[in-house]
Amino acid sequence: MHQHNFKISDINDLKKILQSDEISHSTTYQSLLVQVFSAHNKSDWYLTIGETIKEVYPDAVIIGATSVGEITEGRIFTNSTAVLFSFFESAKLNLFSYSCQLGEEEKVGNALLKNTKLLDDKIKGMLLLSTPIANDSGKIFNTLATSSLDFPIFGGGAGDYANERETLVFDGEKCYKEGIVAVCFSGGNLQIELSSCLGWQPLSKEMTITDVGDVAVKTIDNMPAFSVYEKYLGIKADNNFFQNSLEFPFIITRNNHEIARTPFFVNEDDQSIQMVADVKAGEKFRIGYGNPQTIKEESAVLQHQMCNFKPEAIFIYTCICRRFLMQDEVDFETLPFNVIAPTAGFYTFGEFFSNNSFHALLNASMVTVGFREGEPITKTESSKDTLKKNTLIDPYTNQHNRILSRLIFFINVLIEQMEEKSLKLKVLNDQKNEIIGIVAHDLRSPLGVIQGFSELLEDEMKNEEHKDFASLIHTESSNLLYLLNDLLDISKIESGKLDLKRKEIDYIALIHRNIKTNSFFAQKKNISITVESAIEHQLLSVDEGQIIQVLNNIIGNAIKYSYPDSEIKIKVFKEDDQIITQIIDQGQGIPKEELENVFTMFQKTSTKPTAGESSHGLGLAIVKKIVEGHKGQINVESNQGKGSTFYYSLPID
Repeated sequence: MHQHNFKISDINDLKKILQSDEISHSTTYQSLLVQVFSAHNKSDWYLTIGETIKEVYPDAVIIGATSVGEITEGRIFTNSTAVLFSFFESAKLNLFSYSCQLGEEEKVGNALLKNTKLLDDKIKGMLLLSTPIANDSGKIFNTLATSSLDFPIFGGGAGDYANERETLVFDGEKCYKEGIVAVCFSGGNLQIELSSCLGWQPLSKEMTITDVGDVAVKTIDNMPAFSVYEKYLGIKADNNFFQNSLEFPFIITRNNHEIARTPFFVNEDDQSIQMVADVKAGEKFRIGYGNPQTIKEESAVLQHQMCNFKPEAIFIYTCICRRFLMQDEVDFETLPFNVIAPTAGFYTFGEFFSNNSFHALLNASMVTVGFREGEPITKTESSKDTLKKNTLIDPYTNQHNRILSRLIFFINVLIEQMEEKSLKLKVLNDQKNEIIGIVAHDLRSPLGVIQGFSELLEDEMKNEEHKDFASLIHTESSNLLYLLNDLLDISKIESGKLDLKRKEIDYIALIHRNIKTNSFFAQKKNISITVESAIEHQLLSVDEGQIIQVLNNIIGNAIKYSYPDSEIKIKVFKEDDQIITQIIDQGQGIPKEELENVFTMFQKTSTKPTAGESSHGLGLAIVKKIVEGHKGQINVESNQGKGSTFYYSLPID
């Protein structure tokens, strides 16, 4: 096998290469593979390259893809075109290409799988190029990789410098903006060595993907996915989201392997994040950050593996994340491979990797592929010795990454310590909830007896002073029973036992029924409750009892903190795919500095009920948990001296 890699600027450069001694003297070969990786995303450029090569080598198999960095002789070049010539002495090549629009991935994957099984020769490996922005390339790859194939699959997803979703792949005659190109290698003497490395480490706390779409993450921990990048990294949902977030991928453990998932775009309407590789609801992840020192060390491991394999050519398919993170030092992980054998490839939007032990469409990774025909050739000077000579580095140059690595290590240690403490706090909190539940449950029965007998005594007492004592016992035991019931509710919710018994109800009718109940209490203070709603009927799938508890708490508070002879308005309206309910009172309002603690357990504001009613600071904490359990949100606005507006949303299924 003979490998020759070139960088060209125009077609004249290519014509000179085709006439050069390196290429023209390669006359004894069975097959020729030409790979073209370019910053240009116009079809005419690739078609012209293909036609020019075919004039000299009509039987050449030509493939290509748009890139976000071109690798030639182990070095990165930008805004250029890399052309890789691989002359095989005995190996055979079979080319397959398909148009593939979104939704056709499994069909195309099965078609490719069927065609590979029809080949007479034993396949030694498959090179796969795709357009990951235009379709779900992971589905195509998984269709192949999960079909008990006994050969490796490698390659990458086409990139786009401008990140305008304009990628393409090329089969020598046609360009596909939505498609895949594959080359199957066969031949008894052909040997292929496949390796990959990541180098990214977890940085954040563990989170859970709670809802997904087509190659997209919709929610994380039941919150809009984008909010994670906004909260922890201060990244905005704008045209620069990809550049700002690509070095902070999700780190997921799947099949005992750590893999990365890089975010590409934000849907500003629902704040979901589009990916270029599969994600699954229920998967746990941490936001990761590339450790330059680890990346170099893992790359060195791959280099030594390649030394032992003694390849005649090395192809590299590596993620744009690595180039972005390493910047001017990116050649440190690719250039040493060229000491071993001629090395070339491109920076991708996703890397394909499948061998006997693991398969995945990767992100943030580097995939290296060594090719050799026949037995390894022993060189005068070993590649390992040459590697050592070429990797001696000035200990005082380019060491800022070492400082960064130490900072990352420090942050990870802090995170581990915080997680240990968090786990201990969770155990203590669970024990606290269990004790509260036991105590509250055991006290509820005798309190019920006290409440019942005090009411009976109040009716039977003739002495007014004794009647007042009985009334006081009844009132206080009732207040204590309400507190115990709330304690039981909060302990259940905090222990994850909020069991929602959903059923479809008419939400507007429920509100009207609830107002009738609460109007009885409001009449004692001559407070009127009115409803404003343009919606006559609205079906929602909710736990009716829990939503009644929400309404009772908020409307009950509005009555408690409102002045006599005032009005409480309830407004209900649609907003996008949500039903919004507002409870507006004309009470005292809440001081601005106390608003953030309104939904916190046992937190009371300085505002007092207007008729001496009791309050223990648990009701709104329970309300918040119930609303969020229904995947809604709750908040409050208040103007001291003028009143408050509590509002919550419930999703329309």
